[in-house]
Amino acid sequence: MHKPNDVPYLIRRTHEERILATLRENGPLTRSELEKRVGLSRTTLSDITAALLRRGALVEREHQVERRGRGRPAARLALDPSSGQFLGVDFGHRRVHIAVVNASNEIIVSGERAYASETPWSERVDATLDLVEELTRTARVGLLALEGIGIGVPGPLSTAFGGLERASPLWRAQGRDELLDLIRTQFAARYAAPLTLDNNTRLAALGEAVWGQSSETDSLLFIRLSDGVGGGLVVGGRLISGASAAAGEIGHVTVEPEGLQCWCGKNGCLETVASVPAIRERLAVLQQRPGLGGQADVIRRAAEATGRVLAAIAVVMDPRDVVIAGDVLRFPGFAEAASSAFAREALPVGAGSRLRVSTLRDEAGALGAITAAFHRSPLLFGYPGLAAIPNPIDPERLHA
Repeated sequence: MHKPNDVPYLIRRTHEERILATLRENGPLTRSELEKRVGLSRTTLSDITAALLRRGALVEREHQVERRGRGRPAARLALDPSSGQFLGVDFGHRRVHIAVVNASNEIIVSGERAYASETPWSERVDATLDLVEELTRTARVGLLALEGIGIGVPGPLSTAFGGLERASPLWRAQGRDELLDLIRTQFAARYAAPLTLDNNTRLAALGEAVWGQSSETDSLLFIRLSDGVGGGLVVGGRLISGASAAAGEIGHVTVEPEGLQCWCGKNGCLETVASVPAIRERLAVLQQRPGLGGQADVIRRAAEATGRVLAAIAVVMDPRDVVIAGDVLRFPGFAEAASSAFAREALPVGAGSRLRVSTLRDEAGALGAITAAFHRSPLLFGYPGLAAIPNPIDPERLHA
């Protein structure tokens, strides 16, 4: 396996980047046309394009022009839209969702697999790799042209949580660093493509900004409420990680100062009020003690707390879009109550004053992971405002 400081490898990847970016911008080109545009020697160009053809990243197409002389007609080189180029993985608390897109930015494989919340991480990763193989084999999609892998992991990857990481339900059996090393090792054993890791909800925010109804928005506030509560911020077309990679931890904003203790050590975090387990626990108590109020009151209380938190962030951030997602939306009336509370608390200006439900649902995290992987690959898929930023998500910061 090549190391990051392997100079010949980095030079070759740079040449690949120039070739693939030129073909993406100009469409199919003959070798002589490509040679003029990328400025490489004929020998170097021939060597690299041959390797890309073997990997399936490129295909040859017949050049439909009038022939002169007796020579063979020149063939054109083009990106192969039929080959799987990027893999996105979203590890949830109880299921994993994967997606594969081709060189034309089309989703060609997508699916998910459930597992129990207590399933060891090594088994989750194995199940994910098996799912990828199963889906791609069924769809007859080869991954020889895989250019990048993006992976979203739930829970606090930030070092800002320090020794509290073991308190998180996700990290009690395995620490953050051990998990990330496990994922890297198991994926590297199967695929040679570069790998990008980040919090899965932050990546879902990126996916919503690029692939969802908010497509190509330059500012977005995103929250996902399921087994836990997390969020993500897209500002100026860039996913924000924060100084300690903790940006978007909306679930740990205090909404009830005298409320239940959260695993993070604080009291009354939004996660203790508006996560699916928190709501179900309060509904269970309600069944035992009917005098405490109705089911609708429990849901409304959680939804309004969510709306108030999002409104407070929106007042400061002034996003173009505010998006809510997650299993909590299955509770009747939650989205409507959250939207009403948001509208009351947010400033009534701009497009960002409206709260809406995600259009991507379960695919958002995997697609956001793919978007992150794009920027570590020579295929250079576009994303607004990021053209001059070679690596918008720096996985090394997760260990800083």
